[in-house]
Amino acid sequence: MNLLLPLLPTAQQLLCVAFTIFKWFGFIPFPFDCLAFKVQPPSYRWSAFVFPVLQFLFYVALHTIVATHRKIMFYTEYQVLDMNDILKYGIQLTVVYLVLINTIVQRAVYRAVWTNLSQLRGTVRKQLFYGYIAFTLFIEMQLLVGVLGSPPGVAYWALILVLHTFIRLRHLFHVFFIDVLKLHLNHLKLSLVEETEYAKGLRSASIRQRSISRLLELKNAYGHLWELNDNINRSFGWSQICNFTANFVQLSCDFYWCYLAARGFSFEGCKEIFLTLLPTSCLLGILLHSAESCLRLGSSLGTIVLEFPTGNDRTLQKIVYRFALQMSQQRIHFTAHRLLDVNYTLLKMFGTGIATYMTIFISFSKDLPLTSRRHA
Repeated sequence: MNLLLPLLPTAQQLLCVAFTIFKWFGFIPFPFDCLAFKVQPPSYRWSAFVFPVLQFLFYVALHTIVATHRKIMFYTEYQVLDMNDILKYGIQLTVVYLVLINTIVQRAVYRAVWTNLSQLRGTVRKQLFYGYIAFTLFIEMQLLVGVLGSPPGVAYWALILVLHTFIRLRHLFHVFFIDVLKLHLNHLKLSLVEETEYAKGLRSASIRQRSISRLLELKNAYGHLWELNDNINRSFGWSQICNFTANFVQLSCDFYWCYLAARGFSFEGCKEIFLTLLPTSCLLGILLHSAESCLRLGSSLGTIVLEFPTGNDRTLQKIVYRFALQMSQQRIHFTAHRLLDVNYTLLKMFGTGIATYMTIFISFSKDLPLTSRRHA
């Protein structure tokens, strides 16, 4: 067993592979060393745009192929499903274009995020990334087995998989930064707790002076973390609005398939219809859970600061007051340009939106033929 350990990849190598994948998909629009996790000085002006531009051209070529073979790529056995599938494809392709354009336009903000990070190695959940990739591959293989007997089904599965891969990796990229911020917030919390315990024995001027200096350092550290949080929101704002829109449309369209399956239509591979919901639903749960846990951690810091023992020292009282005021005014939160809050309230919006979509689409499709075109 010990002989196999040198053959296994290290944590740093696993993280390097993950960021290499993100770089290939165009999410890092500047020279970046995936092994050292550091921003590199630009050697060529346009070298940073290679991967985003290649990705953009790839999806343009993909759409050209789809437009040329649209009768094969899309499910056409039931007329009522044509609009459903084309809508899902069209929205997701548009989102891919918008995310790539936004990444290039906001490349300066992305660099600012990395500039604020003092350390990254070992700060993200590599197990989550590779665990989700393995889970998604298992589900997709199940879906592939279900459509192997139908060439149009295989073509549509491959097309949607390409789009889903881009959108899901974008969400995972966001989760990486949320976890980094959470780790730093947890370190700040531990430092505050430690300093609080130390300050309970305030009896000498030297101890009070140490607490004053330490609190000022922690206050400054919180300011840097809030700035990192703000840069994360600005860099992922528009792209996450697009991503959530794609997720909403995909889940709505897939739920419509489930509705028809529940009505008893003789679709082959009914199980596969429900499996399509799992990867996106689980990923949204992972993203929102990471955001919520980070928000709770940020909120708990204010309570610790207010409980700091100041005694009769007016200087300490003033620092604690300003520290608490800073936390109330510069609150840690995740938002997509103030249009969407990235927390559990988003699930309510998704549920309400999907229910509205289902009601409208079901009512609209009542007059459309549900019979198979093979028997038309």
